[in-house]
Amino acid sequence: MNFRLTRLALLLLSSYAALSIPTTQAATADLPDLGDSASSYVSLQEEHDLGRVWLRQLRAQAKTLDDPLITEFLENLIFRLVPHSEVKQSEFEFVVVDRAELNAFAVPGGIIGINFGILLHTRDEDELSAVLAHELAHLSQRHFARQIEAAEKQEPIAIATLLASILLIATNNPDAGFAGLVTSQAASIQSRLAYSREWEQEADRIGMRTLSTAGLDPYAMPSMFQQMLQANRYNERPPEFLLTHPVTESRVADAADRAQKYPRKPRLASFEFRVLQNEAMIRYQLNADKRVDYFTHQLQVTPRSSAEQAAALYSLARLALENNDNSASRAYLKKIISPWRDHSAVVALNASSLAAEDKYAEAIDAINDALPFDPQDYLLLSTKASLLRQSGQKNEAVAILKQLSELRSTNPAVWRMLGEAAGDANMILLGHRANAEYLFYSGYHAKALRQMELALQLAKKSHDFQQEAALGQRLRVMANTAAVLP
Repeated sequence: MNFRLTRLALLLLSSYAALSIPTTQAATADLPDLGDSASSYVSLQEEHDLGRVWLRQLRAQAKTLDDPLITEFLENLIFRLVPHSEVKQSEFEFVVVDRAELNAFAVPGGIIGINFGILLHTRDEDELSAVLAHELAHLSQRHFARQIEAAEKQEPIAIATLLASILLIATNNPDAGFAGLVTSQAASIQSRLAYSREWEQEADRIGMRTLSTAGLDPYAMPSMFQQMLQANRYNERPPEFLLTHPVTESRVADAADRAQKYPRKPRLASFEFRVLQNEAMIRYQLNADKRVDYFTHQLQVTPRSSAEQAAALYSLARLALENNDNSASRAYLKKIISPWRDHSAVVALNASSLAAEDKYAEAIDAINDALPFDPQDYLLLSTKASLLRQSGQKNEAVAILKQLSELRSTNPAVWRMLGEAAGDANMILLGHRANAEYLFYSGYHAKALRQMELALQLAKKSHDFQQEAALGQRLRVMANTAAVLP
């Protein structure tokens, strides 16, 4: 068996196990020497490459959410923390898993994600940031690489079992993986690769320091522990990460004691946080016939000048638009006061409401008025592209999405939109290329290679030698990357 391939599989398994590991904990231990044997065992470049393989496989196995508002919210949280952490990565990828369970993860190579349902268990950005700061500490201390070294010394594991276990752990699906895999094998591997108590304490200590130096409340870490305990009490079966790494009352107390070394900071529950929390409730908790009543009640019990009130109005407007009540949607949006009425989410929703009445020029003007304040805003640009497509401005839509694909070159949702828009505009070669990228970043390598081959054939037929060279190079990169795993 190829030794490097075995190491790659071990790293991938370690990374997948992170999906079922707790996301906040307790104290002690000195910073490790990053020149130790684990650092040479798996290089940062290997971690980067394998993290991307991991992410593509995750997308192929688990349902993810590609909403621009969610994506930018997560990005902003992480980029607030990273400068104050010890993380060596400069490139990050973000993913939101469509699951209600409380979970977050950071995978070697700078892959950071959450279950969307974590917003049901966090009360503000500080608590969610506490979870993410803890995970960033695992990355900065190379705990994944150190796990691999320890596991390899203890017992070599068959690569087929490893890969099957990866799928089983990542998707929480007993039918996933290769035939013949026994569930207890995967559980045994997961347990063996679980973080040690010392590493968890190290991640807690460093994570709390990151949280505080980033201007967030260090007491959010023990309060998040309390939320995790609360979530556990109401579940018949605890989440996987609480089974292997229990959060106890003593751990909460340890975190609270450590937080006393830092000054308290005011907590933040922004408009975006409240909107997304409402979205999580709509998705996972509120029955369809209860949603409007719930948010109407929120209007009655929250101050008019609060982010909660603005978010409730936004949610009511979105639900009204979903029910084709465009006038009611815009009426709710008009009640949102400054500064939230100028938020990109409100602007985009208002534009979508106008478009629903075929007022495309007015809708696009509203987006254009907002774009100068943030020319790279993902939500505004994607909304504008959608409006242009709906209004028959096909080439203009393609131009916007090509711009987005340069800004977010590894985002499968952007490539999917570009592929669809290129198809509308009869840009066949671009459509094949965009679909190839969408499929590749979504984990469907064989289909991606086929689409790229079709694009290459069209470039050859049109004697576009520059395009042919670029597509040929990209095809080789895709093929080589797809060959990393059997």
